[in-house]
Amino acid sequence: MQIIRQADLVEKPWKNGGGITRDIAAHYNGETLLWRLSMADVDQDGPFSAFAGLTRVLTVIRGSGMVLHSPESDAPADYAQPVTFDGATPITASLTNGSIRDFNLMYATAHVNGTAETLHGSAQKSIGAADQTVVVHCITGQIDLAASGQLRSGDTAISTKEAVEISLTSESIALCISLTLPSE
Repeated sequence: MQIIRQADLVEKPWKNGGGITRDIAAHYNGETLLWRLSMADVDQDGPFSAFAGLTRVLTVIRGSGMVLHSPESDAPADYAQPVTFDGATPITASLTNGSIRDFNLMYATAHVNGTAETLHGSAQKSIGAADQTVVVHCITGQIDLAASGQLRSGDTAISTKEAVEISLTSESIALCISLTLPSE
């Protein structure tokens, strides 16, 4: 299991120059991006970068949220509620009450299946399965990883090929992601 501490992440400009992102991890099959994790700060309304061929799952991890506007509809992106959309869809975001930080999962739609859910408060759970890549991000509080350490707010754990046993404290919120990859 790999643990990535928020303090170790490096800031860089967005693809469209409209903000700051921090890459957490990415996985490739040769030249093909299979999945990518990042955190972004959004300080103003504006367009998202387009990522054709990728499914995006955005979760607001700090701040009250925003509304994602697409040609088809508007979708709320509220605190700790994953929102899934096609990376090629033109999206413009409107902040609902000030700046936010979001956690982004992008995965190759043609090659990867992904799910994301949040867990709130005291809980113990097994996340994922032996044939999946499992990601656990600590939105707030503390998460104990059975025999593998601890996550604090902003930290992320990634496990390949095994489920992850987690235990949350009463004030904790965890973002739990399971990715099923092609046989490599």
